[in-house]
Amino acid sequence: MGDIAEKSNIDFHVVANMFLAKYKDFILAKFNKTEPTENIKFQNLVRSNGFAQGVFGQSQRLCAVYENPTWHSIVLETLDLDLIYENVDKEFAKDGHEEGDNVYSDYLVKELLRYFKQDFFKWCNKPDCHRCGQDTSENMASIGTEAPNNEESKFDCGIVEVYKCNRCGDIARFPRYNDPIKLLETKRGRCGEWCNLFTLILKSFGLDVRYVWNREDHVWCEYFSPYLNRWIHVDSCEQSFDQPYIYSINWNKKMSYCIAFSKDGAVDVSKRYILQNKLPRDQIKDKDLQGLCQFITKRLRSPLNDAEIYELACRDEHEQIELITGNTVSTETENGAVASKTSNSGRESGSAHWKAQRGEDGK
Repeated sequence: MGDIAEKSNIDFHVVANMFLAKYKDFILAKFNKTEPTENIKFQNLVRSNGFAQGVFGQSQRLCAVYENPTWHSIVLETLDLDLIYENVDKEFAKDGHEEGDNVYSDYLVKELLRYFKQDFFKWCNKPDCHRCGQDTSENMASIGTEAPNNEESKFDCGIVEVYKCNRCGDIARFPRYNDPIKLLETKRGRCGEWCNLFTLILKSFGLDVRYVWNREDHVWCEYFSPYLNRWIHVDSCEQSFDQPYIYSINWNKKMSYCIAFSKDGAVDVSKRYILQNKLPRDQIKDKDLQGLCQFITKRLRSPLNDAEIYELACRDEHEQIELITGNTVSTETENGAVASKTSNSGRESGSAHWKAQRGEDGK
């Protein structure tokens, strides 16, 4: 009987390996297959649909801009690495983990969230008055916006908010910089600046990161956890780790589209975040959006070898199963508790008036 059982076990592994090899061949053949009309469909879609044009335009920047080793070095030279790793190691050891455990990067991301929000970056509702000094932003009144001057334009600044001090009459400018290295210097901004720089910071530590854009004017990150083997929601404004429900449930935010961009592709992750308050998805047919994301992804992965393409494809399929079935942490926290409004309902970052205007105050 022992010999029969052993032979059956060997046969099972042989069959399993055969099917895995065939599945890998299928995935690679599917990736390498070129439809004659594929590029034409893409061009026509981008030409005829403004939303598709916008998504593609964002992908050209967001899928490439953070892949900059020089920037990574500048980030690591700027941050307090001794403090960061001291805190990570302390929490890691306290929870009984040993060196080499792949959960370490989760601890690192949590510490980077804490450090960035509490020690490094500052939220800016309105700038302080340069003449009156620090903590005088409440005296500032908006008087409109202007185009950036020559100096501000050097740092990918699209618009400048202009304020006047009600106490002394001085004028203050708040340039909305898109250059993350400039943000390392200014250390202030709103969610756009926070997510922009924090995405670069995560990349600088060698982590696998995605930038998530929401059509209703918010942005955040996702980080791929080797320990949990899935994408984790990360919001530096809220110091939030693995809480994708906070927008539609805790903030009571109404949303329609959430698109994730990385060096390896683009994907519609709306189902992970839009659990209630769903706005109409009428900007593009879902099938066309899926095809657009697949086209962007295929182009980005074309330089990769077969092993890399297969690994990413398996990761994609696992994520799609989660999104389709709803079997994600979107509806359940890590300890199994059902996601619901907390005692801190509504957004943390930003003034009460600003949050109410955006419909993110939990009401």
